[in-house]
Amino acid sequence: MNQQDRIVLNGLYKNASMGWDATCTILPKAEQEKLRTELCKQLEYYKEQKHAAETQLQKACAIPKEQGAMAKLCADLSIRMHCCGSTSSGEIAKLMLKGTNTGVIQITQLLHQNPDISESVRHQSHAMLRHEEAYMDRLKTYL
Repeated sequence: MNQQDRIVLNGLYKNASMGWDATCTILPKAEQEKLRTELCKQLEYYKEQKHAAETQLQKACAIPKEQGAMAKLCADLSIRMHCCGSTSSGEIAKLMLKGTNTGVIQITQLLHQNPDISESVRHQSHAMLRHEEAYMDRLKTYL
């Protein structure tokens, strides 16, 4: 596995990790059953993606780098602050859309900055992008 593969896989791991953390924070605030179900499905997806990237990195004798504690704290505080007043399904969907869109941007940038990745990592990255974009489309119904 080349260095660019490691960089991109680590980015996928971080993306799934941040998505997992954000979803865990927001899930207790979601009251609408359909939205809760959607969030739970996404939570499972992030768990699978974290595990897949971690396994691939470990096979290459690399340890996935966690998101920094400060970044996690800021994301958590931002979600909690936005949910102080209204926690309507629309507000929850809006927060999740913003976070997911940020992840899509970061993965896209990683792909542009690391053009010499293996075909399997490229395929995995594009599959994650497609999944995240479909998730955003599903969230839009709650706005």
